[in-house]
Amino acid sequence: MPGPPGDVLVTFPGAPDAGGFSVTLPLDGASFRYTMGHFATGVTVMTTTAGERMHGMTVSAFASISLEPLLVMVSVERSTVMHELVAQSGAFAINVLGERSESTARFFADNVRLAAPEFREGGFRLGITGSPILSEASGYLEATVHGTQDAGDHTIIVGKVVALEIVTEEEPLIYYRSGYRSLD
Repeated sequence: MPGPPGDVLVTFPGAPDAGGFSVTLPLDGASFRYTMGHFATGVTVMTTTAGERMHGMTVSAFASISLEPLLVMVSVERSTVMHELVAQSGAFAINVLGERSESTARFFADNVRLAAPEFREGGFRLGITGSPILSEASGYLEATVHGTQDAGDHTIIVGKVVALEIVTEEEPLIYYRSGYRSLD
């Protein structure tokens, strides 16, 4: 039985008695983050250029949503630089990271990078939307903003894909339970 209102019952399989066990977690941000951490995601770096400013940010809340037209979605926190710049540029790229790109994922997830230019010469090229395409990306998609939807403290940005390429068949970098992993 769940505990007080606002709590949820979570069952964990594999307890010694093979019946599993359960724990009641509060219905709050920390429990939500812990629970969502059990869902493995791919790792990408979202990039954009607005005026003279190029910017990138590690993103795992990314998905395809339509084949006709080709649409993708990405969830971006409203307080980020990315949110502001994509609103200005109307375009972005999603750079798919392979298993050897953990350091790149960590770099674009750390706000310390914002104090200096984020892209090094030779480490990227500009795509057809003007968004940086990372040289080490195993693939990428470029999109123009097709629509947006407010979602709590984030905005879901729907992009219409205008370019895509697979560069390597490298296995993906995965984010699972607050850490980077590979398929092995």
